[in-house]
Amino acid sequence: MTGYSGGVVWFNRSVLVAATFVMTMIALRNLRDPIGATVPLDIALQSPTAVTVVRVGFGGFPLGFAVALLGCLISTRRLLTGMSFVLAVTGAATVARVQGLLLDGTTPYTLGVLRPEIAMVTLGARRREQSEVTDYSLSPVQVSRSLTGDVGWAWGTNVASADYNPKVVSPDAPSPGLR
Repeated sequence: MTGYSGGVVWFNRSVLVAATFVMTMIALRNLRDPIGATVPLDIALQSPTAVTVVRVGFGGFPLGFAVALLGCLISTRRLLTGMSFVLAVTGAATVARVQGLLLDGTTPYTLGVLRPEIAMVTLGARRREQSEVTDYSLSPVQVSRSLTGDVGWAWGTNVASADYNPKVVSPDAPSPGLR
């Protein structure tokens, strides 16, 4: 599993599944019926432009975020990236929600959605760094040799040999290859 323990992988995946599901549901609700989705919040959409703004802002952006999270979810190497996305987006939303509480006052809706947002931020912050990563990077010399036909140097070793094994390095160690 490329340096992850099984528990860390499934913890990260479960958080990403939950965040992907929530963002997809928010997006679908606002894409299908923006007026119906905003009426319970006392938001009156009184022009076609207002409806489109809600459809894009409350539907399109969460859907794009859900698609990005899905991409991170299906690749073990991108789990930490997905967890960072969850932390960044829900963290920013939580800061904006707290600002609204302080400036606009307390409402039942705001308090109701603040709790799950704080939970998602907490889960996103609990992401665990991988203890080691597999280094598949190439140095410039290896790239030039592989492009000129000397494939024996591709990936830092002779790929034709049976003893091929990529280097395992710590994430803090500088990599001599290209990123």
